[in-house]
Amino acid sequence: MTNCDKRRDHDPEEDEVVWVDDSGPVPPPPEGTLLSIGNVAKMFNVSRLALRNYEVRGLIKRRHRVGNTRVYGWADCDRIAFIIKGRKAGLSLTEIGPILKAADEDALPESIKSGRASCLDLIDRLDRRRQALRDALAELRHLHTLLSSKLGRGGERD
Repeated sequence: MTNCDKRRDHDPEEDEVVWVDDSGPVPPPPEGTLLSIGNVAKMFNVSRLALRNYEVRGLIKRRHRVGNTRVYGWADCDRIAFIIKGRKAGLSLTEIGPILKAADEDALPESIKSGRASCLDLIDRLDRRRQALRDALAELRHLHTLLSSKLGRGGERD
């Protein structure tokens, strides 16, 4: 289940919609609200300029129209959620782009192979970063315990 699929349990009285990471679902816009650029920007707490940048790069596209308004689909919301998570993890749009393009229904086999290889490279890179973070956290916890014991022995010193 994607973040966009999880948005169905929304209290329409909520004024502000923010993009939530893995800690919970992202509520949908109130019933009847179009997935216009402004509404999607509010939903994910990103600027319209950021969404236009993603469009220019071919990462998302407002494919549908409701009257004169071009709107996004839920698939684009899933892509936006992936982009935001990738950016929070330190990935660039240049790194994210080939993966999203490979996921397109009309992607060529070469693009899919390239996207798959990019996924594996990024998984390896993020796994190495995760290990480095674990090591740093372990060291900081050790130092915190050491410093706490020093305060316990000699009282608090400035």
